[in-house]
Amino acid sequence: MKRLIYTLAVFLFAVSCDLEEINENPNVPIDVPLSTLLPPTQKAIADVQGGQLFRINSIYSQQMEGISGRPLEFERYNPSELFVGNGWSDLYVGSVVNLKILQDRGIREGSPHYSGVAKVLQAQAFGLLTDTWGDVPFFQSAQGADELNPSFDSQEAIYDAIQVLLDEAISELQLEESILTPGADDIIYNGNLENWIAAANLLKARYLMHTTKRSAAVASEALVFLEQGLNSSSQDFQYPYLGTGEDNNPIGGFFESNETMIVDPFFIDLMESLDDPRISFAFDVLPFTGGQRKPGEYFGSLDAPLELAGYTEQLFLLAEARHRTSDTPGAQQALEEAITLSMDEISDGEITQEEIDAYITANVKLTGVFESDLEIIIREKYIALFTTPEPWTDFRRTGYPQLEPNEGGVSGSNPNGEIPRRLIYPQSERLRNQNFPSVNPSMQDRFWWDE
Repeated sequence: MKRLIYTLAVFLFAVSCDLEEINENPNVPIDVPLSTLLPPTQKAIADVQGGQLFRINSIYSQQMEGISGRPLEFERYNPSELFVGNGWSDLYVGSVVNLKILQDRGIREGSPHYSGVAKVLQAQAFGLLTDTWGDVPFFQSAQGADELNPSFDSQEAIYDAIQVLLDEAISELQLEESILTPGADDIIYNGNLENWIAAANLLKARYLMHTTKRSAAVASEALVFLEQGLNSSSQDFQYPYLGTGEDNNPIGGFFESNETMIVDPFFIDLMESLDDPRISFAFDVLPFTGGQRKPGEYFGSLDAPLELAGYTEQLFLLAEARHRTSDTPGAQQALEEAITLSMDEISDGEITQEEIDAYITANVKLTGVFESDLEIIIREKYIALFTTPEPWTDFRRTGYPQLEPNEGGVSGSNPNGEIPRRLIYPQSERLRNQNFPSVNPSMQDRFWWDE
């Protein structure tokens, strides 16, 4: 199956990296078996999230620091308009186009289980796109030659559509009849539809909680879906890399041959100030650098799974949602469970319960005061969800943890030098899509859920 992924990936992705040429390309396969199309689509999303997008969002959340090359451009808030197109095009080429085929054919061919899986994956892909760039093509994307200049849809409309996608996915995955059903070709869940349904509910809660600036009511809504989410970390929505050949965790692969990024001293200082026992496991020392660090084996070994959404995140969402609905004891319980799980998993059980209890007693006591409790919850989530996109998103929507902009961050795309709120659009879209926005936003122009 893995060899199949690599072979098909070359076939599927050997197309131009801008959306216009993708739409024109007559060689994108639409008649391959659904079981052949699904695996590389799953891998593509994980590769993008753990690849370029990790390097961007971890620098903007000050968990990583760019010290040379492309990462230094992000550190200075001055990314290349050409280079930022890589993550954009890889998501559209590697996932959005193929997921549209999976959805359409799944329904047309009487296999709604494939369509349901595709819609969960599409929600993840468009969540990454809109949380990074804001307004992006959604409704007219992946239309082939019928639409060479897709319109940019508002983030609000995309967020509504993500919820619809996930509702439809849950309904389709619950159907008893499906001519074809994912099995071994489903690298993430091996055909376990209950796990896909649980992941869909977790994503519904996540994207609701992203909009807390827009509506206080979303916390109550999110609680409903969190109750139907994952039951344990055994159901984590993650891509399991083999660590061989071309199937390497992209974070680990990057640091195999690249030392242009290090763990940000701010992040290390934060964990040291809390006497956090995870610090021994979260980072590894880069040799011959005088002690500079990179993500540790848990996050960055070549065979480490890449988490798209997991039970630890769900517990932190539960803690925040309960906090926002004035359930301080419930928030405390969920928060302690999240920290305990994080420490147990990152250390493979080496951090003792006594150490965990001592950490919680010293640092994690909610008092019912809204802002101080929220800061504690988001700070702990920031530490536990290292290498995921959520810390940058949480900083933008809550202001926590409190970060100071990097020095030298004033640029043409980031005029005030503050921490970026979004990424600039790719050059390919600006030059080739006739429906590109009339005003090209800077990295300080806030999008819908960040207003």
